[in-house]
Amino acid sequence: MNKILSLVFLFCLFSCKEKVEQVQTQKENNIEEIDQEDVRTISTRVTDYDTLINRVKKRGDLEAYDELFYSFKDCYFRESTDSVMVYAKIMAENFNYERAYYDYYDAMLEKHGIDHANFPQIDISKMEKQDKQKLENWFKFMVERKQMSQQTLDSIKR
Repeated sequence: MNKILSLVFLFCLFSCKEKVEQVQTQKENNIEEIDQEDVRTISTRVTDYDTLINRVKKRGDLEAYDELFYSFKDCYFRESTDSVMVYAKIMAENFNYERAYYDYYDAMLEKHGIDHANFPQIDISKMEKQDKQKLENWFKFMVERKQMSQQTLDSIKR
């Protein structure tokens, strides 16, 4: 009986070793099939953000801005609105990108929980004084740059 158990044990031992070697060989083969150029690491993702940010700041690159904008909007944390505001302001002030004007005030209103679906009828009267002043200055800037009419500005409840 001991001989039979010993034989079964040895058989199991050698058969398992063979399978482990096959699995390791398969894993090595799969690694070789992956094109390392297609692999994205966290550091390349950060580099991509840095590249996009530099393109926005230095060249006013619309595609880079749009990619940054949508990646920030996809984030569900409150600070993403601050990031949107920073780059929207750069694109509006330095490169006169029309959509950036609206992205800035949308982000500001979203940050303060103000419904901005019906834009001219928004109510900013409950905002903190400092933020309210920033937004009013932004709206005046939009009027100066002809991105908003004075009539629209006057319809905002302050």
